[in-house]
Amino acid sequence: MNDKDFHRKILEAVYRMADYPPIFKPNPRHCINQFAKLTPYISYNDIKKNKVVIRGNPIGSGDSVDCGKRDVIIEYSSIGELVDDGWQVDY
Repeated sequence: MNDKDFHRKILEAVYRMADYPPIFKPNPRHCINQFAKLTPYISYNDIKKNKVVIRGNPIGSGDSVDCGKRDVIIEYSSIGELVDDGWQVDY
């Protein structure tokens, strides 16, 4: 199993169980400028709606159940597209 497959399987399980919002390692392609000092994550509400949206949370705030109030860094049509773009779960 390669790295992309590993992260894809983790995210598929997260969406299936909807237990927690995943946090990601910063993606150097997207975590720049106004997003440089934000923690990338997918909100619990987006998971419940089956949306694949990377949002930015101010570092240290810890609030990821935010009803979509945080800045959107990028939105994807699928988990595979997100993983193919280089995002990695920060576990």
